Amino acid sequence: MPKPTLVLATSLAPTDERGVQHAAIQSWLDLGISVVAVNVAQEIDALQPSYPDIHFEPASRTAEQHAKRPVPYIYDLLQTAKAHSQSGDTIGIINADIFLRPSNDLVPFLSAEAAGSVILGPRVDVSDKGVFESYQSESEPTFSIGYDYFLMSRDLVDDFKDSPFAMGMPFWDYWLPLTAYLNGRPLKTLESPIALHVTHETRWDDTIYLFFHALIAYAIEQSKTDDDGTDPASRRLAFFLNVISHHYGFVLDNGTAESNSQAPDDNALGALADFYDRFQETAVHTIKSNATTIRLPSA
Repeated sequence: MPKPTLVLATSLAPTDERGVQHAAIQSWLDLGISVVAVNVAQEIDALQPSYPDIHFEPASRTAEQHAKRPVPYIYDLLQTAKAHSQSGDTIGIINADIFLRPSNDLVPFLSAEAAGSVILGPRVDVSDKGVFESYQSESEPTFSIGYDYFLMSRDLVDDFKDSPFAMGMPFWDYWLPLTAYLNGRPLKTLESPIALHVTHETRWDDTIYLFFHALIAYAIEQSKTDDDGTDPASRRLAFFLNVISHHYGFVLDNGTAESNSQAPDDNALGALADFYDRFQETAVHTIKSNATTIRLPSA
């Protein structure tokens, strides 16, 4: 029987002017990780000569309509990782600019911890890729608020249904752990400075509101129960879901619908923005407060 492996799915940027992506991919390969990249065909033609040791999978669809670039959907990345793995393997998705520090214990540790669980991977920002090899762990490293990689046992992949969330777009790193949590899966946060990332400016356009809406809609839908309503707990949950849905519908309608050819007023826009801010705070708190902290002993 083959030894269980770790399979990571990602999507490569077509250009790597700083060499960060190449260093990141090589760090995964050096750890013995199997890597599959999901890109459109024309990008694969350009990338494959520079990355001969990873497998490329052509993207059958992308979120280019919203992302302005052909990025793959998170659902497709998870399904691709599953397709390139076997029973007993650990699979995951990761941003292509995340450098994983060398450690003989890392892959066995992650594979053991991922059994029946979802591991959340925050990063540590560094100034440039020259720090990758020379990085010295601090006693209290500063981790990112969001997550750049997720690992899970292969049998959990089908918890995650098709959705509009895509690599490189907002909130996929909240949607995935919230989905796992609402499906009753244990969450674990790796708080060892294993993942390094060269800091850079991030810009979002108005599509951020589309993904905010998708995140809220999915959270409400996943919180619904199939119970027939006779159980008091399910009745209480249904009531508060209705309250939240009604209030969100109100601020969404008033913050987006035009009236008499006029855009929504500042108060309506402010109410919608406040709702999104409070929801994001709640999502972050829920994820972090329900995730068990794990640390690599040798880190």
